[in-house]
Amino acid sequence: MQNIETRAGAATFSGNIAEGYAAVFGQKEEIGGDFYEEVAPGAFKKKNYFRGDVLALWNHTWDSVLGRLSAGTLQLEERQRGLWFRLELDERSPAGMTALSALDRGEVFGCSFGFSVLAESWTDPDEGLPVRSITDVLLYEVSLCPLPAYPGTTASLVRSANNNASNAARRVRQKMEADLRLRGIR
Repeated sequence: MQNIETRAGAATFSGNIAEGYAAVFGQKEEIGGDFYEEVAPGAFKKKNYFRGDVLALWNHTWDSVLGRLSAGTLQLEERQRGLWFRLELDERSPAGMTALSALDRGEVFGCSFGFSVLAESWTDPDEGLPVRSITDVLLYEVSLCPLPAYPGTTASLVRSANNNASNAARRVRQKMEADLRLRGIR
């Protein structure tokens, strides 16, 4: 894919469900020292998705698919704050396990999105850098990212009382597997 721009956000998770905001409206970020950029409310309203689908990726890596809109493992919705997502992570996949672990440990809490601009407006103040306001995008992907371009994005595991037992069992299983690997057994 060519000419895809990426920007970042944050996420949370519970069990194997991550959610957060892949894009936050009205947050100005400096891009390459050349201009400020913000995503305007309504930029995702038209649901301009590449080929009618959107992927969830690990850090914009196309071979690390975490979920997909058409598979029902990714949900997207433009809300007042920005582009909200809910992602069902599969702990059977290496990318899913990496994402679950990084979110659970608090090592990753941001998001990003890959897009092409369909509509934008520019303002050029008397002083300072120009401001690009993105008003419509063609969305390719949302990503869980360790270094998001937009620090206001969020990603985290969804926490609930029902998931405490399964989360504890998963952590015990992960520790046992790590111990076996250290001993050269696995």
